Amino acid sequence: MPAEFEILFRFLELADGEVYGRQSARPPADIEKLVTALLSGQLAEEKRIELCEELRDQPAWLAWFAEQIKKRRKPPSP
Repeated sequence: MPAEFEILFRFLELADGEVYGRQSARPPADIEKLVTALLSGQLAEEKRIELCEELRDQPAWLAWFAEQIKKRRKPPSP
């Protein structure tokens, strides 16, 4: 295989989701509740660890998670 194609093939393997497009996947309701509790400072340490593991295993949820953080961000004071 020519070197250019090998490089492209490796890139496509590594960036699979980014290359073919993004889908804003929404996590199940139980995970959404955990995220809500986390963002309000009400999630116990044990549950935080579980949530981090879930997010690590489901990277498609990270865009949704980031949106939840942005929604709760307070606008800057004038």
